[in-house]
Amino acid sequence: MGISCSHDTLTHSSREADQKDFYQQMCLGKRGQLLHVCSYSKWTHTRRIQCGFTDRADYTTPRDSHHRYGILVKPDTTNGRYFSVTWKSNTEVQLKEKSVLSSFSVKVPRIPSAGDHNRHHQWFHSRNNRRHRECSIVACYGNMAVMQVNSDRHFVTGKFYILDLHKQICLGYFLVLYHTRRWYEVYISPSKICILLRPDHLTRIVVHPDIYVIQNVHVFEGAGLLRISHIPSFLRAHSLAFNPILGDGAMILGLGRDIEVRSCHGDWPILQQHSNLNLPADIQQIRTSAHGNFLAVRCVHPVHSREYLTNYVVVLSFPQISVLMQLDARGCYWPVSEVINLQVFPRFSPSEACVAVMRNCHYKRRVFVYKLPTLINSLQELCRRAVLHLVSLQDLNKLPLPIKLLEYIQGGAEPSIVYRSSDSLE
Repeated sequence: MGISCSHDTLTHSSREADQKDFYQQMCLGKRGQLLHVCSYSKWTHTRRIQCGFTDRADYTTPRDSHHRYGILVKPDTTNGRYFSVTWKSNTEVQLKEKSVLSSFSVKVPRIPSAGDHNRHHQWFHSRNNRRHRECSIVACYGNMAVMQVNSDRHFVTGKFYILDLHKQICLGYFLVLYHTRRWYEVYISPSKICILLRPDHLTRIVVHPDIYVIQNVHVFEGAGLLRISHIPSFLRAHSLAFNPILGDGAMILGLGRDIEVRSCHGDWPILQQHSNLNLPADIQQIRTSAHGNFLAVRCVHPVHSREYLTNYVVVLSFPQISVLMQLDARGCYWPVSEVINLQVFPRFSPSEACVAVMRNCHYKRRVFVYKLPTLINSLQELCRRAVLHLVSLQDLNKLPLPIKLLEYIQGGAEPSIVYRSSDSLE
């Protein structure tokens, strides 16, 4: 069951015309209306651009040997982007983004070992002059990425580098000491000043408690304020997501069929709790839209199965948590896909106008695009929505607009939300 390699013969002008036609159809649609259906191969080639999904999300998997991609219920901490990492030397790493076929090199420093008072512990020693065995980008948000390096000699030490993808420099580094080698889930806050991490339990399940140490934290001058911390062990089974409206001090969590908003400081106290949403199954994945106005939760039962009896994508409003629509995504899914990046779905468009869901229909992969409710904050919000839908994110800087206006178009949304009384669009 591979991906079809047929090429679309549409010209650039015809693609722009199809994109405008889809935008007009979307403006005349109603909330929850099915706007477009296509095969998975057509979606990856041309149809996603036509439907306004112009970000750098990679909808195919890199066939990772550790099966950290293509898992349906795994969180998408890289925002759909994938980078292949190779070491040119002991102090220089080369990154190649798969979706745009671009590569660049970044100089990284050697991470020093622990202090003298800890040298009697063998597992505290971490030298960066060893041959690297495993290396991957584990988190990406905007121009910031976090790279994890697992040495082939010190199994309990994970080295992390904080990278600036635009300036192509290293912003800082830190170490994580654990009792076994494993990958980590790393979450970057909307303002990119807070980095949180926890062990990835889907790649290796252990019975030991989550006791790990973060040390040797160093942030270079000019990188700004960065706070690096770990997620408490009692939240190991929760689904997590940052939200631009909440900012850097709180996260959205899902456990069972409940949704919580917790503070990221201290003992992570509960700020809000919603337990009467009538979800069809337990929450296994949470995704927030680009500006934070919508949430998408994947409700799956049973979790470890080839064919899920219950597999729904529920779209919620935020900050008032209420169910807007339930999308059926049932079908035969293998636990790990070698073809499709399953965790990139559901996918919100950058303009927050529609949401895309992939579904296996009789072993034929199809992508369904649904209309989201229209938010009326101001006229400038509607204009920004139209620009984000009709102009690719890579081409926004080419528009003859002031810098502050471009920053507003690419920035987050205002916290106030008002819905239309009717379902019709602008």
